[in-house]
Amino acid sequence: EFIEDMAAAYLWADLVICRAGAMTVAEISAAGVAAIFVPYPHAIYDHQTLNARFLSARDAAILLPQEQMSSEVLAALIAELSADRSRILALSKRARECAVTDANLRVAELCRGVMYA
Repeated sequence: EFIEDMAAAYLWADLVICRAGAMTVAEISAAGVAAIFVPYPHAIYDHQTLNARFLSARDAAILLPQEQMSSEVLAALIAELSADRSRILALSKRARECAVTDANLRVAELCRGVMYA
């Protein structure tokens, strides 16, 4: 089922299991939600893995390569996280700390710098 209102969905989610497109990673960060990223392995230049690594390298998300994923592995990971609420909260907090919420201002400032250089 397609979810129209992702902001509302992120609000009630404790944990998101998703691909790692740039917008998804940005949304997860801005929402401050714990995530297990399963990057699409056939994405050009494997950019989804790079996107997921941005958060996983900061202990702000979990990166689970598709080739390592199975129902057993995913179930075990979810069970482990469910048993340790503090880890989910820590992932959420660190994800939020990685968010770039002023991108519009940064881009505008960059444009001004180029215009007046």
